[in-house]
Amino acid sequence: MRIIQSAGFIALAAALAASVAAHAQPAAFYKGRTVNVIAPTDTGGSVYEYTLLVSNHLGRHLPGGARTVAQTRPGGGGVTASNYMARNAPKDGSAIALMHTGALLMPMTSGAAAYDPRKFGWLGSVAVRSYVGAVWHTVPVNSLEDVKTREVVFGGSGTGSPSYQYPVFLAHITGAKLKVIAGYKSGGETNLALERGEVQGRGNFYEGFLATNADWVRDKKVKFIFKMGPDHPDLAAVQPASKYALTPVQQQMLRVLEAPLAMGTAFYVPPEIPADRLAALREAFQKMLVDPQFKAEADKMGLFLNSRSHADVAEVVQKLYETPKQVMAELDAIIAPRK
Repeated sequence: MRIIQSAGFIALAAALAASVAAHAQPAAFYKGRTVNVIAPTDTGGSVYEYTLLVSNHLGRHLPGGARTVAQTRPGGGGVTASNYMARNAPKDGSAIALMHTGALLMPMTSGAAAYDPRKFGWLGSVAVRSYVGAVWHTVPVNSLEDVKTREVVFGGSGTGSPSYQYPVFLAHITGAKLKVIAGYKSGGETNLALERGEVQGRGNFYEGFLATNADWVRDKKVKFIFKMGPDHPDLAAVQPASKYALTPVQQQMLRVLEAPLAMGTAFYVPPEIPADRLAALREAFQKMLVDPQFKAEADKMGLFLNSRSHADVAEVVQKLYETPKQVMAELDAIIAPRK
């Protein structure tokens, strides 16, 4: 019997064969491979906890299966990890990292950053979170207005991190006597310093406090004196940073600082990885986000989930890097460490 195949059928068969082959290539690469999931901080804070959560579940959704392992590369408010990803990390799909919020801005303001976030391959974001300035309950201030007449010392990590940049910026535009001691290796280390009385406050994600020190919020051991980024129902009484940005330039600078908050806990890969592996990683990331096991562990760890797609993250990054150079120069003059 003679079988006649139409040109359309042949084209469809070819397309299906190509699709199967494309899927097989990442599967062959990831089978039995270890993928490193890199945190830009040390252990102890919520940034590392999100990295650990992803490393515990992403591999299960990669084609061919893979072993995923959490690593830490702390330093420079996330710059150390991002420099590694751009310069030295393998560009084959076996290394992914969480972008520290401060590291997103650093290429615009500092020569220490040797990467361009627009060139990274974004996988998506696990959580978009609110940011707060917190003081220990014994500190006699309740708002930034109170800090205008009384010095308050915050602890922070690198000078490129939000824990340094946000308080310094707000101190500048409000006249608050808010001093930041940078150099703590992680949020966990900063929390210990706050608990011991080495510092009087710190900037942090509100959901980060809920994840690592929920009793501080429950028992009112900390007070929140400002908030930034996406709001949270618990923070209705806290004054937003936008209240203090009074001029158009200050408002532009605040939008720059809040851009990483709109991006959230976003994961990425180095530039130039094969397109099929990037597609496989993105698909695995999306499957992970809706995985009941992933959600259950996030709940057990006290980690807030509020995801964004890779396209959403890329859009935030692109718009951020369209900021006029003059605005960035003025912002850099404010938040750059004093020598």
